[in-house]
Amino acid sequence: MEYEFSQDMLGAPVARFSMDHEAFGFWLEDELVGQAARLAQLLEETTRLKSSQGWSFELQGREYRLLLDRDEATVAANALSQDENDWDDEEMMLSDEGQRAGCGLDDFEAMLGDWQRYLTSIGQ
Repeated sequence: MEYEFSQDMLGAPVARFSMDHEAFGFWLEDELVGQAARLAQLLEETTRLKSSQGWSFELQGREYRLLLDRDEATVAANALSQDENDWDDEEMMLSDEGQRAGCGLDDFEAMLGDWQRYLTSIGQ
């Protein structure tokens, strides 16, 4: 998973991810900017799960839902879960682009730490 953090013309943090992981960027921007306590909580949850103190963790956000288990992290747009029963498989595949992503828990934890350091470096 490759990613890059920057700021837009107004100074807002921007997270750009490689194809198949784009939803993580949207999730970071929509759910974790200005949410230092929530970001710290997520880092604690990843540590807890990696040390086998629990099986899973779910965080329902405004636009995205995060699911963590001992092995992986998945983020999905809330709109997908609301409408997925009405779509056939082909429509689902086309609509998923940029709205759902997954990765290993170690990679997720490293990415969250990088995001936290980046936000701190720009005073967010």
